[in-house]
Amino acid sequence: MKRVFAILLAVAMLLAMTACGGAASSAPAAEAGSAPAAEAGSAPAEAGSAAAEAPAPADGKVYNLIVSNHDASTSVGEQYVETLLNQISEASGGRLTFTFNAGGSLFGGGEAVEAVRSGAADICWNATSITVGVFPISEFCNVPLNGITCARMGSKVMQDMIAEIPECAEEYKDFHVIEVQCCSTAPLSTVGFKVETPDDFKGKSIRAAGTVQSNYIQMLGAAPSSMGTSEVYEAMSKGVVAGMTNDWHNIDCFNLYEVCDYVMDYPINTTSCFLLMNKDVYNSLPADLQELIDSYSNYASDMAGYYWDTCRFSTADKMAANGVEIYEPSDEVKAYMSSDENREAMKQWYIEYLNEKGYDGAAIWDKCMEIVGRYADEYADPFAEKIEISGWDQGSIANYNK
Repeated sequence: MKRVFAILLAVAMLLAMTACGGAASSAPAAEAGSAPAAEAGSAPAEAGSAAAEAPAPADGKVYNLIVSNHDASTSVGEQYVETLLNQISEASGGRLTFTFNAGGSLFGGGEAVEAVRSGAADICWNATSITVGVFPISEFCNVPLNGITCARMGSKVMQDMIAEIPECAEEYKDFHVIEVQCCSTAPLSTVGFKVETPDDFKGKSIRAAGTVQSNYIQMLGAAPSSMGTSEVYEAMSKGVVAGMTNDWHNIDCFNLYEVCDYVMDYPINTTSCFLLMNKDVYNSLPADLQELIDSYSNYASDMAGYYWDTCRFSTADKMAANGVEIYEPSDEVKAYMSSDENREAMKQWYIEYLNEKGYDGAAIWDKCMEIVGRYADEYADPFAEKIEISGWDQGSIANYNK
């Protein structure tokens, strides 16, 4: 019955409007829920990959896992997922292989988490901006003015949150968590005007992702407009909105630098994300393969943060080529955007949001801020030096985990 349900779910799920603009799912590229072993050599593997060239395992079994990602195949998100999982495949000696389904070809962003929960997919990359209310404590990282300055910092914060806040770990009880992370920060991008004084916000229609970002934009004096990222290009090009809060990664994925004139390099917020695995599929793997996957957890989280932060530089290069001006806010604008009043309002929003769900919102907020404080000095100026994806080199997992 579970397999029948999984197949029906894969065919029947509706298109979800998501913060990343994920596409609706099409017919699955491979049968989902495929962790039970197949004969060696029968599982698909990327041509030329280490997994494809590895000798057949002694037990004669290869475990092929189906991976869903709503991000495009050329995106940093998919590059990260494939690079990480292919490393795990290589380390397994070919006993673990992965079939990648990018661009929403298997499930759209709004469908993927439930698909993994049910067994219709084995693994997905996804974000809390898409699954609003499903992982509410993890949405701390989405709150403006929480002190997170970059994805590398946010990924460390998420690691500590899930390790030290029992209620946060409990959010993921239906899944096996491969890793948790944060994606790139979201600057303010505008067309036709530059924010030079606080008054420049007044009356402007600004696209914002989710309730908390919309509240923040409204506090600045602008009019928030909620829409999926896939709609933003047309909305900005036609003057429906005058600006947007969208992270560097989405600006790149959807070519939004083509419709921007100015980008204020100020980290309005980031978004917590994760790689989730079907719990039954994980439990069906041999113990040594489970241990292998788990050994990559912190490595994978730090790697994700590094990959996402490279978007700040690669996307800025594309902006420069398109005549977009990237600027720092003036001291006056920065003070206005990060005022004590605004910080308190964002704090109260999060506390009340969790209280409504039966948590002690104030206690969780305080713990999250304690964790943020651990990394404040280390990431006070996170983009002082340019970083590129090719710069990620952390050596072997054994050395990393020491």
